[in-house]
Amino acid sequence: MDNLASPSQPDEFLEQFLYEFPRGLTVLLIPTSLLYLTIFAFVKNHYSLSVLLSIPTLVSFWLSPYAAHIHCGVVHTLMNFAIAVGAMKILDILVRGKNFPKYTAGPKPPDWIFTLVILTELRYESFTPNQICVPAHLETFSEPLQLLLHITAFAVLQVLPQTAPILSWEIMLAIYIIWTSMQLVLRYETSPALFGPLYLADSLAGFWTETWHNAFASPCKSLAYNPVHKLVLWLRLPRSMARSAGVLASFSLMAVFHMFALAPLLSHEGVKRVGLFFVGNGVLTVMEVMFWGRKKHWARAVLAWPIETAFASWIVSAMPITHRVMELDWRQICRPLN
Repeated sequence: MDNLASPSQPDEFLEQFLYEFPRGLTVLLIPTSLLYLTIFAFVKNHYSLSVLLSIPTLVSFWLSPYAAHIHCGVVHTLMNFAIAVGAMKILDILVRGKNFPKYTAGPKPPDWIFTLVILTELRYESFTPNQICVPAHLETFSEPLQLLLHITAFAVLQVLPQTAPILSWEIMLAIYIIWTSMQLVLRYETSPALFGPLYLADSLAGFWTETWHNAFASPCKSLAYNPVHKLVLWLRLPRSMARSAGVLASFSLMAVFHMFALAPLLSHEGVKRVGLFFVGNGVLTVMEVMFWGRKKHWARAVLAWPIETAFASWIVSAMPITHRVMELDWRQICRPLN
């Protein structure tokens, strides 16, 4: 299998993926187990031990792609996502400390199960306060029906000329379809929807807080928004400035997260544009809220859609995607895109 390090034929790329993906998952079992032990110590109120265990946990996460000898860009990207999520999970829990949300989904389960709940819930659905920001009026839809509607929209876009705006919508819909499909399989019975209907987005702020998934809202709040918000207030600057700075810090954290995760797949220019996309959305969202506040208006939606589409199209233009998403040669899934 040593020849898989530099495959040259389509079948070899597929073979490399099928070989490296299970190996990557196996290697990730080590830091994931350490993460479980770190959270278990936290649940048992052994905070010092939890902090101590977090060090080898973080190190093992960061070293896992090298330990697995991953060369396939897609596998490396998936591992980078897992690494970043695991790191944010640890830091989020440690920073929250005694202010961690309270379990409110019924009688508290045994500690070993409770630890598993904390490990697997990104939005802390079983806790109060949680990170579910979808308004009640958007929670009346059928998630399976919405998945079908978005799959239909994706299929329609496949037959249109594949311009940058169309490709950007296809990628957005593909993310929605993949994440929602996973959500419907892995969710608890009481888990709220991960996304709101994309076509109901009526502003930039609404898109990021009410429509798009908020799976990483908790670390954004504890690791970025809260510290920056407190710092600006400590500097005796206006509260509105503190909120804006906190929002920008949150978008910046997501910029770093996505740049790190997608680095194995994208060119240097592509990675840079991904970062600018998130930072730019933070700036535009702050500007939008400064102008409109919480007011709903058709003009706000009319402006938001072309702005977001233009921004996303700019990113897509730096990616080697010129054909329909469904026409990508998945046999070459490990071919470097840069």
